Amino acid sequence: MFFQKYFPRSFCREYVEVKGDSSQFSMFMATVLGIKPLMDDWIPVAKVDEFKKVCRKYRLKVREDIIFLGIPKDKVSSSVLGKEYITTTSAFGVPLDSGIDGKVHLFISKDRSLLKKGMWYPVIIKGRMIIQPRIDSLKYGYALGYPECCIKFYRKYNNWLKFSHLYEIYRNTQNKPSFLCNPFLKDTSFSYIYHMPCGYDCFQTIKLAGRLRYEIEKRESGYVRLTDKYLKMPFLVFYERKFYAFEGVMRGRFIKYNKVYFPSPDKAQDIYGKVLAEGDSLELQGMMLNIYRKNKKIKSISIPFNNNFAPEYPFLIQFF
Repeated sequence: MFFQKYFPRSFCREYVEVKGDSSQFSMFMATVLGIKPLMDDWIPVAKVDEFKKVCRKYRLKVREDIIFLGIPKDKVSSSVLGKEYITTTSAFGVPLDSGIDGKVHLFISKDRSLLKKGMWYPVIIKGRMIIQPRIDSLKYGYALGYPECCIKFYRKYNNWLKFSHLYEIYRNTQNKPSFLCNPFLKDTSFSYIYHMPCGYDCFQTIKLAGRLRYEIEKRESGYVRLTDKYLKMPFLVFYERKFYAFEGVMRGRFIKYNKVYFPSPDKAQDIYGKVLAEGDSLELQGMMLNIYRKNKKIKSISIPFNNNFAPEYPFLIQFF
């Protein structure tokens, strides 16, 4: 099935075996290869010691942060102070020695000094949202090895209360979108980047992702074939947690398709998947989504404008 677990033949195979899934597989390979200076991950408490052994095999250093207890945002009590600032990470944080089962947040690098620069994520502790200092957010991208142009763009537009970051990237794209700049699948098993580029044609991102792709292909060519295929699909994008991928082709404001997928891990946002699956083509006109089957319109959806948290500015895009 599309976008699901990828099991490597040999290179970094232990990462998937221990973790139990292949999310961030490419980022782990990038860290092992020395292309990515620092990454972070979440590993079940019971698997941490085994995971550290895998990292030692690949000469990686590990620093443990805290235990995360994930919770859907809509399940967080209204009494939690700062609940409105929860973004893609929604969790309670507890100490490592609490004895509570959850996922340990880890920082991973070949350079031990970089482990001190790991940014802590916003988590709920004792009834309130604890948010990292802004300076940590501004500097963290450099430790992760992201292009400076993308870091500067992120600083300006990664405001979930004001902007749709993905749409601003779309507006800033001047040339044909490159699949190497596709960030939509970063939370699946298939992506060459984990950052938001400043444009879907960003030269520095193409250079960085292209280098990683080249090195992976020499070791795990099957992964590259699948990843290239998925990244080049047409996408209907609403915001970072709500987007669809299609087996098909995009022409202007139309997508003709055979199948539709919702790759986002936030399945609660899949509100259009059922009706899209009933059609074989779609048309996006501003905030109006028209769905067709055999050239006959079967549904028109007026997309509500959300000007509060995570505003939605829908757009169509296909990468090449």
